Amino acid sequence: MRVLIQNRPDAFDISGGDTVQMLKTAQYLKKLGVDVDISLELTPDLSEYDIVHLMNITRVTFTYTQLKNAKKQRKKVVLSPIYWNTREVILSYILQTTSCIRDIHSLKELGGVCLRSIANRTFLAQAEELFFSKKMALTVLANVDCILPNSRAELEILKQDFPDVFKKGEVKAIIVPNGVDEEIFSKSSPEPFIRRYGISDFILNVGRFSFRKNQLSLIRALKGTGLTVVFIGGSTESADYYAIKDTIDKLYYQQCKKEADASFKFLGSMPHEKLASAYAACKVFVLPSLYETPGLSALEAALAGANICITAEGATREYFSNFAFYCNPHSIKSIRKAVLEAYDAPKNDKLKWHILKNFTWKHTAEATLKTYEKVLDENF
Repeated sequence: MRVLIQNRPDAFDISGGDTVQMLKTAQYLKKLGVDVDISLELTPDLSEYDIVHLMNITRVTFTYTQLKNAKKQRKKVVLSPIYWNTREVILSYILQTTSCIRDIHSLKELGGVCLRSIANRTFLAQAEELFFSKKMALTVLANVDCILPNSRAELEILKQDFPDVFKKGEVKAIIVPNGVDEEIFSKSSPEPFIRRYGISDFILNVGRFSFRKNQLSLIRALKGTGLTVVFIGGSTESADYYAIKDTIDKLYYQQCKKEADASFKFLGSMPHEKLASAYAACKVFVLPSLYETPGLSALEAALAGANICITAEGATREYFSNFAFYCNPHSIKSIRKAVLEAYDAPKNDKLKWHILKNFTWKHTAEATLKTYEKVLDENF
C-alpha cells in the first residue's frame, strides 16, 4: 500500500498540531510496513499512490484544491479534519484584541500591521478565505471517502456545523484518536531541567501565547499563591500572511508578562527532548484553554508523570477520563481551585498507563491503517 499524506503548504514553516499529527502518523505507519510519503503541494502527481490522506480543514482553501486534484486522478481520499467551531476562534481574537490594546503604542503597532496587510493583499486573502471557508469545507467533507475525527466531540461539532453533509448518512466517519510519543516522554528524567533551572515541583504551561490558550487567566488565577509557575513558549513571528494574528498574540504575550510577578518564569521556546525533562520535573501541567482537541502537550506531560489540570471544554474528557483535574476556562476561581487541587494531590501513574494503553502514536497508526484498508475495500 502506498499512501500520500498532504497538508497546507506552510506546515513546516509554521508548525502546529497538524504538523505533529502528520509527521507522527507517517512515522508510525512506516513502522507498520506502509509506504508513506508527505507532500505539501497542491496538485502533485498521484499515479503511484493508492490513497490520499488530507490533513486540516482550518485552512480549507488548500485542502479543497488537494481534494479536487485527488478526485481528478480517481484516488480514494480520507480526511483528518482537525476542526473546531471557527466562530469560537474568531470571537477569541476579537476579545483578545480589545483586552490587549491598553495604550497608544499597541494601537499604533496593530494599526500599522493592518495597513500593511491591506497593502500587500494578505488581509483581503484572509477575508476571502473566511467568507468562502464554510462552503469549501462542506464540499470537502461531502466528497472524501471517509472522515477521521480525533474524538466524538469533534464529530458532533462537524455534524452541528455541516448538517447537510451528514443527514443522509452517506458520509462515513471513523474516529482515530490523537497520540503521544511513548519513546520520548514515558521515560523522561527531571534531572536535566532541574540542573539547568534549579526548580522542581512547579506549575507548567507549554504553548504559544494566545487568548485561546488563556495564559493571562492562569496568571490572574495563581498570582499571590506563592507557587512557581513556568511558561514554555512565546509569541509567533511568522510570514506576512499571519501578521495581524501574530501581532495580536504578541500584544497578548506582553500583557501576560506585564501582569506576572516574580513567581512566574518565562523560558521561551524549547525543543521536544528538553520539554520531556520539564514535564517530568513539574508537579502540575495546566492547560486552561478555551477548548482543546485534546491538547497534545497535556498528553505528553501526563506520559512524563505530571498531574494534569485541563480545560473542561473540547474533547479533553474523552482522553483524560477521570484522571485529570478539570477547570472552567472562563472562571478565574475555577482555574485556581483546580490547579491547587492538582498541586495538593500526590503524583500517580494511573493517567500515564491509561494513555499508554489507548493514546500512543502506535495506536493512532494502527487505527489509521485499518481505515485505509476499509476504504480500499470495494465493499466499503
